[in-house]
Amino acid sequence: MFTLEDIRNYHCPRWKDWPSIDLYMDQVISLIEESVSPFYEDLPAKAVTSTMINNYVKQKIIVPSKNKKYRREHLAYLYVLFLLKPVLSLTDISNGISFMQNNQTNEVSYNLFCDELEAALAMAFDEKEHSIERRPGDIIQTIALAFAYTLLARYYIASQKETVTNDAEK
Repeated sequence: MFTLEDIRNYHCPRWKDWPSIDLYMDQVISLIEESVSPFYEDLPAKAVTSTMINNYVKQKIIVPSKNKKYRREHLAYLYVLFLLKPVLSLTDISNGISFMQNNQTNEVSYNLFCDELEAALAMAFDEKEHSIERRPGDIIQTIALAFAYTLLARYYIASQKETVTNDAEK
């Protein structure tokens, strides 16, 4: 299981941190696994597998690799996907990423996601705001907030998709 210190020190790999050379599947799995593992250590299954990635390609959630090699865009997309899949549906994640990509470059939208994720982690795990020991009310409140914010994210994604669809029909 991750520690509070792990979370407080977590740094998302930025766009420039991903290799600029194309990678094979086993290299992609290693990099993504290493990047998301702090959040998956307490789960019984592996966080990232080639089967999962191949299924995402078949479901058109990610674009296929070229000559079995994956680019920086794949790495960033997979990183976000594997971080968010315990929280949102694959469709919601895909729609959210598509919305961000329509409004700015992949690099800008990905780095913005990283900035916002680190800010959210800092806020949620702030030592001044939260004691190490939680009271039952704190746990219930945190679970309720997780639900509420997940619902809010789904609402934003759905409303953006609706806006894009309406604009396309005009």
